[in-house]
Amino acid sequence: MCAFLKSLAPVVALGVAVGCARESAPVEVGSWSRAVGFIDSGGIPTTPLAVPDTVHARASFAVTVSTFGSTGCIRADLSQVQVAGSVADITPYDSVWSNTPPCPPGWQGYPRAVDLRFDSAGVARIRLHGRGFDRDLTLQRTITVRP
Repeated sequence: MCAFLKSLAPVVALGVAVGCARESAPVEVGSWSRAVGFIDSGGIPTTPLAVPDTVHARASFAVTVSTFGSTGCIRADLSQVQVAGSVADITPYDSVWSNTPPCPPGWQGYPRAVDLRFDSAGVARIRLHGRGFDRDLTLQRTITVRP
């Protein structure tokens, strides 16, 4: 038996050498692309925009923004934030998998913290802009800014 296996060694070595020497065509695989986040929770008990009720003027505070999507096919990306006076607009982005292999079924939230700051006391609005199932969505929360 041992002699038989030794006699196969040159054949195996030749097969490996030929197989490794061949150029193979690149395999087309999926890719990640950046897109405005999906903020419709689809019924899961995670809020897309969690904000404190009260904050202090001229002090940074964090809000939690969640986007939603297929399990394993979404990565939370950066958010665009614009503050003008007492209004903050947040547009979250996700990295989204496309092509093959396909995304597994499932639906989950992808939370991320966003830092905000209002300079004047009073009532402030925080608006979250994103995608829904059939249209673009804007969610709004009102908070109190104390001196």
